Amino acid sequence: MAAALRGQEAAAWSEEAARLVWGGAVPLQVHLHDADVTALPPPPPFLTLGPRIGYFPLLVSTIKAHFSSSLPPGVDTVWFEYKGLPLKWYIPIGVLFDLLCADPERPWNLTVHFRGYPADILSPCEGEDSVKWNYNNSLKEAAFIITGNSKNVMNMSQADQLAMWESVRKRDTDSYMNISTKLKLGPFEDHFWTSSLEPRQGSDEPESPGSVKPCRVPVRLYVRRVQQDLEYLEDAIPVSDWESVSYINRPFEIRKEGGM
Repeated sequence: MAAALRGQEAAAWSEEAARLVWGGAVPLQVHLHDADVTALPPPPPFLTLGPRIGYFPLLVSTIKAHFSSSLPPGVDTVWFEYKGLPLKWYIPIGVLFDLLCADPERPWNLTVHFRGYPADILSPCEGEDSVKWNYNNSLKEAAFIITGNSKNVMNMSQADQLAMWESVRKRDTDSYMNISTKLKLGPFEDHFWTSSLEPRQGSDEPESPGSVKPCRVPVRLYVRRVQQDLEYLEDAIPVSDWESVSYINRPFEIRKEGGM
């Protein structure tokens, strides 16, 4: 009974944490680059909230509407920069903010460009379709880390793929949870609290009743290389190029023991 109650508490904490993460946002103040201003006076900056789990290309339509009267004619090639650094469109807004702002500024002052796409720095982006493709790839990687393959993701129906993407785009946690259960990747609390009495591989000894199957949590770590010794991260010079930043994907195993 006690173990069941603890399992319910863990599930509740997990759900609440997910809702807080999905509801998180970064206040943004977006300025139109001087080279793109074709009317005087220059337009005021655009203030908005950028979802921490969202992506900058998904904000383009709203931002463009604000600056439309000042934009030059021609085909748009939209990109964002922070202190001269072009922002990678496939990294979530919250991750970019945490990575680039050691001393967080609020609102986060960014510059938007509608011309001069830096193709030598940023990979091509065809709007929402590119973001969706990138998200699906990340989901496959996560599934592989958890289960050893990505078949469940690759075998999703078109309707479920669309519903999942819409839930991400709209930050609809309930809809996302309903769709994601079909992937059978295993909710955190099930992996965490399910005892395993199966014998260890390569051993005739059964695991003790108190042991639990490990939960493999897919983690993407962004690593910044700093050339000097620092007492405080805030003292680091701002990231000026993407050569100093890399990322790795790793499984993080959580094992609960003690008869729970």
